[in-house]
Amino acid sequence: MDTKKKINFHITAIWLVASLIIISSCQRSGEETSSNTTDEAKLALGFELMETYCFTCHSPDASMDNRIAPPMVAVKRHYIDDSVSEEIFTADLSEWVTNPDSGRVKMPGAVEKFGLMPKMPLGEDELAAIAHYIYNTELEKPGWFEEHYQEEHGKYQGKMGRGKGQSYRAQGKKYALATKAVLGKNLLSAINTKGAAGAVDFCNTRAIPLTDSMQQIQNVSIKRVSDNNRNPNNIADANELAYMLNSKEALKNGETIHGKIAERNGKMVGYYPILTDQMCLQCHGEPEKDIQAETLNNINTLYPDDKATGYKVGELRGIWVVEMPIEKTQ
Repeated sequence: MDTKKKINFHITAIWLVASLIIISSCQRSGEETSSNTTDEAKLALGFELMETYCFTCHSPDASMDNRIAPPMVAVKRHYIDDSVSEEIFTADLSEWVTNPDSGRVKMPGAVEKFGLMPKMPLGEDELAAIAHYIYNTELEKPGWFEEHYQEEHGKYQGKMGRGKGQSYRAQGKKYALATKAVLGKNLLSAINTKGAAGAVDFCNTRAIPLTDSMQQIQNVSIKRVSDNNRNPNNIADANELAYMLNSKEALKNGETIHGKIAERNGKMVGYYPILTDQMCLQCHGEPEKDIQAETLNNINTLYPDDKATGYKVGELRGIWVVEMPIEKTQ
């Protein structure tokens, strides 16, 4: 190869290598930007929507005495930490704004002071834009905010904060589901070996003792109650009835129901729905339609004052009630 060709070859090789480096660098830059990028148009829309729908109540300029809701910076502090992605925050915010529910409160002090906010007439894209703005900008905060936030955060950390990384509501749900799993496994075994009629005998003699044993294992109080009870020991009290009534109303309106947490007599009490499924109908459905004659005879014999029939799939049949000790803050 002559000298001129060698020079051209080396120039071409250098140009190719440089091009590959530039392309690779641009690709990496694009990838890095895409994972951390903000959408300017979405930010602008989010701010416009917040001015229209949010700042009337969540004003950053209101004094502590004249406010009618917490400032948006407080909402951001309660909803977002290092473990919360924008997608998770968007889902949480959307669920709350479209269906405020006392069972899913993340700001208990605000709800006690101002009550539940009303449902807002916002669509999915609008809520995503608001969430995008809140998540990606440093929100304005009132001068009194920091001192007040630290005081309130300490006040409610023990009652409604996270114990061992989970809220009281989540912990209670874990206990209820664990107990449900033990009862369900034993009930299914009874149905498979003795049929639905035999399962009535199981519930009569074993359901409460098994629940009691799970209480001892988990060191909390657990029970099942209903407004239409079968066992006279499972009658719901006034607080439990109120939760059931609200849950039934939500189901009637096509809403999803969730657990609720409340402080009662120095303990945190969780309420969790028990919905009727297809298997439940064998003992809790329509007499002579879903419930066989032998099963119905056993129910009437063992529970002469039974009220727990006539249910359909998806209806609220009862609730789990879990009482937990309040963890002391350090």
